[in-house]
Amino acid sequence: MKKKLTSALALILTVILLVSCNAQTSKNQSTKGDPKDGKKQAQGVTDKEIIVGLTGPQTGPVAEYDKVRRGVQAYFNYVNDNGGVNGRKLKLIAYDDQYQPAKTLQSIQRLIEQDKVFSIIYPIGTANIAASLQLLEKTGIPVTGLGTGADKFVNPPVKNIFGGTFNYVVEAKVFLDYSVNKLNAKKIAIAYQNDDFGKQGLEAIKKNIGKYPGVSIVKEVPFLATDKEFSSQAQQLKEAKADVIIMNTTPAPAAALRKEMHKIGASNTPFIVSQTGGADKNQFNLAGKDAWEGIISSLQYPNYEEQMDNPDVKKYVEYVTKDFGKESLGALSEGAWSTAQVYVEGLKRAGNDLSWENFIKKMETFDKWDGSFYPSVTYTAEHRYGNTSLFLVQAKAGDLVPVTGNIHYDPEKDKIEYEK
Repeated sequence: MKKKLTSALALILTVILLVSCNAQTSKNQSTKGDPKDGKKQAQGVTDKEIIVGLTGPQTGPVAEYDKVRRGVQAYFNYVNDNGGVNGRKLKLIAYDDQYQPAKTLQSIQRLIEQDKVFSIIYPIGTANIAASLQLLEKTGIPVTGLGTGADKFVNPPVKNIFGGTFNYVVEAKVFLDYSVNKLNAKKIAIAYQNDDFGKQGLEAIKKNIGKYPGVSIVKEVPFLATDKEFSSQAQQLKEAKADVIIMNTTPAPAAALRKEMHKIGASNTPFIVSQTGGADKNQFNLAGKDAWEGIISSLQYPNYEEQMDNPDVKKYVEYVTKDFGKESLGALSEGAWSTAQVYVEGLKRAGNDLSWENFIKKMETFDKWDGSFYPSVTYTAEHRYGNTSLFLVQAKAGDLVPVTGNIHYDPEKDKIEYEK
């Protein structure tokens, strides 16, 4: 009997030891030796392949964001057609989270634990990423090109997370400065998506408006990303009699609100929409060409149609069109293509040492890199913004026409600088 108990105890201790070892291996990125060079590779890496994960809405109220997946996949297809990265092909595994945080967490957990991806690229949504942040930090898996400009993910920096979308706090500062110094606004109304994403722009403007004497917020109008009816919000904004309206949102609400304001004859006030909701020409289709006319938004890179003599732009148009049709062209897929360019450059810099630690280390060597559609990309141990330059465009006759040169934000000085 004593012998049986001893054997059972030994078995239990062995199981505990194995579980502990497995947990530690998982924590340290499930590395394995590479028979070629002796270096340790992270999960999702073989001699022939690098597996990359993506989660974002493909269906649901913001299904427009599926253009992100298409843009990333199109660039990966281009890279694979040209030999891959250091001889390895890129495989993208993408899940539809319908812009629901709980589904985002499930998808990311599945990507990491079941699909064993090397890294995550372009996860979309502030609340969505927030729901998964603890898991991402705990595992240490590299996350490149966040599909949110939420300040809390990059300030202070998180070791394994690199920003992508232009920072929302910085963008709001730019909109406020432009409204006051270029549009001579004194009274500002703000329409904001009532979630973590939309509130950031609102809070940034409220925090910084004191820097502009005589300028005030005359109306704050909330809405939900899932709202379909915007007659009440349109009426409130009309009655506010603001000099400028600033809106922080995703595409569908921006189009719906603008359509309603046009209907009640309230579309003459300068209207600035965040890049996430206003920088895609498909908004002319969603809102109506006449309704969307005059909207001001921001872009991090020139519209592809204005650069068709650029070889890189030609590749973007060719691959996105070939793989997903012309309707997938635009700011969302162009931004995704750009993010994939940055990601692939990081892989190239890491070479054959594709451990998470080395990849993150090499990502921190970007110093005003201009090899993508972004003006420049910088990542350091202290700085995770990525790109800190944008310019403003205005919707005119079905096109997005630049109304400024590059506007640069200096994070060290907290200063906005206009290109002369």
